[in-house]
Amino acid sequence: MKHCIGFDIGNHAAHIAVRKGDSIVRGVTVRVAQDLVKNGTITSYEAMTDFLKELRRTQKLTSTKNAALLLPAPLCYCRRFFVAANTRDQLMFNLPYGFRDFITDDKSNYFFDCAVLNAVRYGDERPPEFDVLAAAVRKEVVEEYINMFKKAGFALKTIIPEEFAYVNLCRRTKGEYHHHGILDIGHNAVKLFLYDGDLFESVRVIDYGCNALDEVISEHFGVDNFMAGTYRENDFGGANSLEGCRTIYGAMALEVLKALNFYRFNGGGNIAHLHCCGGGAHNRALMETLRSTLPIPLTDMGEFFEGNKSKEEIDFPLIAAAAGVTLQ
Repeated sequence: MKHCIGFDIGNHAAHIAVRKGDSIVRGVTVRVAQDLVKNGTITSYEAMTDFLKELRRTQKLTSTKNAALLLPAPLCYCRRFFVAANTRDQLMFNLPYGFRDFITDDKSNYFFDCAVLNAVRYGDERPPEFDVLAAAVRKEVVEEYINMFKKAGFALKTIIPEEFAYVNLCRRTKGEYHHHGILDIGHNAVKLFLYDGDLFESVRVIDYGCNALDEVISEHFGVDNFMAGTYRENDFGGANSLEGCRTIYGAMALEVLKALNFYRFNGGGNIAHLHCCGGGAHNRALMETLRSTLPIPLTDMGEFFEGNKSKEEIDFPLIAAAAGVTLQ
């Protein structure tokens, strides 16, 4: 779709990217009401519909009804594996078997899809195989999202997981081929995505994110976690320099370092730098800790948006995943 609106609806905020032609022309970030989304799951589709309606009106998201959605990790399975090389129909028939360790109920309750990364040939030793990146999601989840967006005035055309969204960004790079590391510092988790060019390799998930900082700030200032998030975003009263926050920065940096070392020692390619995105990418104290701990430099998401034409300034670290879904 050359003209569509991408949505990344998280626990803390909704990030929106508007695509026209080959460029992202707008980026919008709006806080989500407290507890409207928990662990990636919408707690009230009716309330979220109202939120999207209001968002469409106040942000004037009316240039198109076409919508694309980033599917939260807790709501889908995404993995890379090998299947027998065959026709498209046969490939789709075999996909559910790649998820047999994850899905124990009736496979007919799920939608399956995949992207073929490579065709692997073994000569006369054995039949060829496809190296695929595949995803599975419950049909009822997709139907709920389609209905919700329809009631809000949008037409949901595309739903993809994070791994696919960042693949789309990697395909936009115009320089020489190289490995990519994307560090998404989110509210409930920190995720390190690793790509061989535009081929997904792996993701390492640290199961806490900026929410852990909010708890420290909440206790120190005597406010609830929702307000603590505002303090963190604005570094109110030096919130991001609290000793408890600095301890969390160090723990995050150590986990990222361990993930990079594991990747390198197990035959992974050379990651020249890390692209940082998510709300934590704007936390200066956290970024200083990462820079002093990691053996490779940190950079923003600019490489993926070279030549982008927009009349307004766009905060690409915040809307990167939303931009990625519009490129599907």
